Amino acid sequence: MMLHDLCEVFEDHEFPALGVRAHPEREAVVALRVATAKAVADDEFLADCLSLELRRIKENRLHLGFDPFFTLPGLGVRFALGLWQPGRGPGPHEHTAWTITAVCRNELEVVVYQREESYRRRELVLKERFSASAGRVGFIYEPCIHAPTNRSSDFSLSLHISSPRDGEPLEDHTEPVPSVRALGELSPEERDHPYIHVMVARERQTAAREFARVLTPMKVRQAPQLLAWCYELASSATRNWIDRTAPPSCERQTGSRWVLRRTHPDLKIHARPQGERIALEVQMPEGPLDEIVLHDETHAAHAALAFIAREPVFDVRDLPGNLSSDEQSALGEALEERGLFTRVHS
Repeated sequence: MMLHDLCEVFEDHEFPALGVRAHPEREAVVALRVATAKAVADDEFLADCLSLELRRIKENRLHLGFDPFFTLPGLGVRFALGLWQPGRGPGPHEHTAWTITAVCRNELEVVVYQREESYRRRELVLKERFSASAGRVGFIYEPCIHAPTNRSSDFSLSLHISSPRDGEPLEDHTEPVPSVRALGELSPEERDHPYIHVMVARERQTAAREFARVLTPMKVRQAPQLLAWCYELASSATRNWIDRTAPPSCERQTGSRWVLRRTHPDLKIHARPQGERIALEVQMPEGPLDEIVLHDETHAAHAALAFIAREPVFDVRDLPGNLSSDEQSALGEALEERGLFTRVHS
């Protein structure tokens, strides 16, 4: 099954056209849920979705938030993938129109709250809590407040299909429930801050790594090309993992040079000594943050971090301080994984 096969369900069940102030019949959403359960059990379908998500990342359209990789023409129905770190989730939020959620890999815990009672008390009131393992597909039809969380020790991957009307404010309650957030986008000021580019780069590195883990065992025709895309986008550590793990069925870019460029030219980085340690301090919108902290008994780390804070572009093998090759590699990988620097792929 491919993505276009699932999209035929919308035609078969007459979902409202984009701009029409109507919702589909409940039976139509149930039918979509059944079809989605069949789709996510098929690696061809998941690879098809990953190809669109990776294309979005390759075109530098990855932003903080929950952006769709595909929007169905004429209907405005949105398809998005969720990649959830261990212990993380979006927090309690409200859906105001129908949605379908499928767990593709690993598991999620979902907490559902009593919507009317939560509004009445102005605090979240638990309705139910359940665990959703890979392959489970749920749906929302009436407005709902819930909070999915990855309680496991590994990353989880989920597929989300949502109405174009999801997110429209409802008029049945005038005051929001405290701690329930809207799934909105960043303001232009927030999006333009240099550290936001760091966070986006970090998400890109995470996506390339985790999608490579999903694709490596797949026995579908798209997998080698998609794995090559992951390789192109990945940090050096992930590239090394792909080289060791994945079959060499497609050409990958390699090279002896390991050049890093600061993710955003205006990102402020300082090397700040802390006794026998030294921190690489980065300016966030909220203030300074120690991104990397190293022990510095011999002052070797001070020379390396001062060099990193000063140089916008450098070869990892040029890091000073008499660092061993392994120490240089570990520091280069940390800079990439944290999103502070990205590799210049020649």
